[in-house]
Amino acid sequence: MATIEKVTRESGTVYKAKVRKQGHPTVTHSFKTRSAAERWGRKYEAQIDEGNAGLISEAQQHKLADAIKKYRAEFLPKLRPETARKYEQHLDYWEPHLGHLRLSELTAAKIAEHRDLLATTSIPSKAKSADKAGPPRYRSPATINRHLATLGAVLTACVKQWHWLQVSPLQQVAKGSENNAGTRYLSEDELQRLLAACHESESPDLLLAVLLSITTGARQGEILNLRWKDIDLQAGVVQVRVDNETSTKGGIRSLPIAAQVLPLLQARKKQRQQGKVTPLNDDGLLFPSRVSDKQPLQLRTPWETALRRAKIEHFRWHDLRHSCASFLARNGASLLEIGNVLGHKSANTTKRYAHLSEQHTHALVRNMADGLLGTAGGEG
Repeated sequence: MATIEKVTRESGTVYKAKVRKQGHPTVTHSFKTRSAAERWGRKYEAQIDEGNAGLISEAQQHKLADAIKKYRAEFLPKLRPETARKYEQHLDYWEPHLGHLRLSELTAAKIAEHRDLLATTSIPSKAKSADKAGPPRYRSPATINRHLATLGAVLTACVKQWHWLQVSPLQQVAKGSENNAGTRYLSEDELQRLLAACHESESPDLLLAVLLSITTGARQGEILNLRWKDIDLQAGVVQVRVDNETSTKGGIRSLPIAAQVLPLLQARKKQRQQGKVTPLNDDGLLFPSRVSDKQPLQLRTPWETALRRAKIEHFRWHDLRHSCASFLARNGASLLEIGNVLGHKSANTTKRYAHLSEQHTHALVRNMADGLLGTAGGEG
C-alpha cells in the first residue's frame, strides 16, 4: 500500500504519495487531496503488479551499462575535450562496479555504498618510483561529488531523454560535505611574486592566461578554451562560454578585460595577424596547443615552475578564481556581484565568500559610526 504524507508548504497543503516495491525505484507524486493520492497509489501499484507500467518495464529491460554506453555516444561528443575526459574517468568507475545492474535494481542504497567505497579506497600515488611512494592517497569529497554528478547526468538522461526511468535514484543519495574553510586565497604580496615569476617564465602564454584568470575569475578550462571570436578588444570584453562541467549550466557570460591585460591581447592579435605564430582565425583558440591548433594548450609544467619560483605553496590554478572573489570582496563587491562575475547559478555556491564580504561590510559600518559619532559614543 502506498504511504501518504501530509506536507504543509507556503503555497498550501499537499499530500505526497510514495510507492515502494522491491526491485523497483521508489516513486513519489503530490496531490491536493488525500483521496487523489490514495487512488494514484493503488493504481500505480496495480500497474507494477501487472507489469504494465511502461516506464518500469523499460527500467527492467535496460542495464546501467546500456545507459552509460548511450550517454558516451550521444552526450560526451558535445562537451569540451577536457570536460569529456573527466566524465570518461568517472564513467570508467561506475560501469564495472554498477553497470551489470538493471536500472530497476539500481537503488539509492547501492549507489551510496559505492560512494562510500570511493572515499575509503586508496588511489595510486603520484610518485614515479615505488621507493618514493608516500602515505595512501584518498579521493576528496569534491572528487567523489563529481563522480556522483556524472552518474547523475546519465540517470537524468534516462529519465528525461530516453524515458527508461521514472525518477533518478540518485536524488535520494546525500553528497559529501566539501570543506570550503580551507579555500586558498592569494595575498597581494603573493600575487606580485606570482606575476613576477610568470614574467620570467619560458612559456609565452602563462602570464596572459594567469592575468585573465585572476581578473575575470573564470575557470582554467574556460580561459584555455577561449577563441578569438569570444574577445572584443574594441569593447574591452570577453565572452566566457560555459558547458555542463559544473553547476554553472550552459550559456555565455560577458566579463570586462582589465586595462592591464588589454595591451597583451592586442599585441598577441597583432603577432598572429603578422603570421609569427599561426594565421589569425576568428574561430581559432587564443591558447592553441603546439601539437594541434585545434586543442587548447596545457600549462601545467610552466605553472608549477612559476609557483616554485614565487615560493607559493598549496595553491592550485582554480584558487586564482577564489582569489579573484577575495579581491572583489575586499573592494566592496556584494555576494550577488561576486556570484554574477563567477557565473554562479545558485547563491548558495557564493556563500563560501560570505566572510570576506562581511569583513568589508563591518569596516564600512565602523567607518560610518566613527564619522557620525566620533568619540562621543564612548563618553560617559
